[in-house]
Amino acid sequence: MSRIAALLAGALLTALAGCSNDPEPPAATDPPPVSSTAAPSPARSTAVDADSCLQGRYKLAGFAGVGASDTYGAGQGGDVQVQFDDGKFVLTGAGQDPITLTLVGQNGTLLVDGRVTGTYTTSDSKATFTVGDTSGQASLDVDGEKRTLTMDDIATVLAPKGTAVLDCNDSGLVIAVTTVRLEFEPI
Repeated sequence: MSRIAALLAGALLTALAGCSNDPEPPAATDPPPVSSTAAPSPARSTAVDADSCLQGRYKLAGFAGVGASDTYGAGQGGDVQVQFDDGKFVLTGAGQDPITLTLVGQNGTLLVDGRVTGTYTTSDSKATFTVGDTSGQASLDVDGEKRTLTMDDIATVLAPKGTAVLDCNDSGLVIAVTTVRLEFEPI
């Protein structure tokens, strides 16, 4: 594997997992929107009810994150879905349609073929997520060179965890944690 592919894999996990050396992390709404759809913004002044947002099935539209040394990464597309149901969530990737990535000036794809389960509690327009079990794997491809990642690795980026600000409307759901913004479209 080339140094570029290894760097991209490491940067994906470091930049988007929130591993920052900065003493003070950025605010939960810092990552910019990643999709061109009419996804809601958690910066709105009107509070939403987290319980009403976390109902049903959604497809990941995109994500953006800022990590160590202000490293920025984003992804769009793919076949990752999440189901929210009464305090539990299941995030799955079918392994058929990759997420297109842009990270540290490099382009690549991430094909997720696995599952992450977890739980959540809500309060007003926020939710606190805990990741549970994972199974499967993902393939990161940069310039034709591939690296296999575990679903534990993927959970650090794509599964919501910790306290998040939520926003939702008929066109989508946004989950913004300290360094990652996840945008979902209803299915």
